[in-house]
Amino acid sequence: MSLFNKLFGQKRTIQSPTFAKDFTKENYQLIALNELLNQVTNEVKKESIEKDIMLLKYGIDGENNVYFELKNSFLPVLCLHDVRIEYGDYVAQLDFVVISNKFTCILETKKLSGNISIDQDGNFVRTMKNKNGRDYKEGIYSPVTQNTRHVDILKHVLSKELKINNMPILSLVVMANPKTIIKKIKCPAEIEKTLIKYDQLKTTLEKYQNDKANQYDLAEKDMYSIAELLIKLNKPIDMNFEAKYQIVVEASQIEAEDQIVAETTQIESRRDESVLREELTAYRLKKSREENVKAYFIYNNNEMEEMIAKYPRTKEELLKVKGFGKLKVEKYGEEIIYI
Repeated sequence: MSLFNKLFGQKRTIQSPTFAKDFTKENYQLIALNELLNQVTNEVKKESIEKDIMLLKYGIDGENNVYFELKNSFLPVLCLHDVRIEYGDYVAQLDFVVISNKFTCILETKKLSGNISIDQDGNFVRTMKNKNGRDYKEGIYSPVTQNTRHVDILKHVLSKELKINNMPILSLVVMANPKTIIKKIKCPAEIEKTLIKYDQLKTTLEKYQNDKANQYDLAEKDMYSIAELLIKLNKPIDMNFEAKYQIVVEASQIEAEDQIVAETTQIESRRDESVLREELTAYRLKKSREENVKAYFIYNNNEMEEMIAKYPRTKEELLKVKGFGKLKVEKYGEEIIYI
């Protein structure tokens, strides 16, 4: 039996990409912007909101390209999408996190229009076309520098919270636009190896996983601990779109104001459901790891969604959720109700 298949005498259960925090196109900010767009009558503000919606959709499409590559990589890894860490004075927005027994990798996803070139000093220059079809160039903030800062923050968090100090924390900037051409002829070597197109993601991660020079081997329970910690520290930003677009509701517009309150409540409810879903998923992962069983033996996705919909507050109410008999409620009921 190979070392990979041994975990203190147990076979590893992570055999393919497993998402502890999954990708979804149901983006909270996108929902809020679309609902706000329907309320606004000012054309200038409407154009501004429509532009932000377009850019947000563009970014989500790019992340969807990366998600597809990860899901079809056949690698034994845990993955998380869209994690915003707040830890002390540090804040890091992580597009994707890939956790292997050999490394943890932060993926910074960029779906930029135009072509990208990097000069010998590591400066990023984007070439675009103007309305007349002529090329123009503009400098952009280095996504490599941005992601290096994220790596430093994650190293700090893992050291403080889990006492993990020697694990390789890697950085990859993934260009998710299939039309973008990346010119790295004069690019410094340390930048070149961290900047890839999304269709190179599987090959790059496989190279890291199979690197014989890397003797690090993280226990599977610690892989789950990292994922659970990131979910715990995830603090989605609460955007005040009314303030951003300077939208003021007049006191006389009582019906409109009531409508905004109702729709804001719906948005908050969706966000609360998302947080609850993450916590229930993290608990399921924790219990399956402790009991060495498949996660769906604790409860499957359909049972979890019914729990969220019915929101049981007592064991008696939990018994009414499909899939929860007396034995399961006695075993997990108190912890689930606490969540």
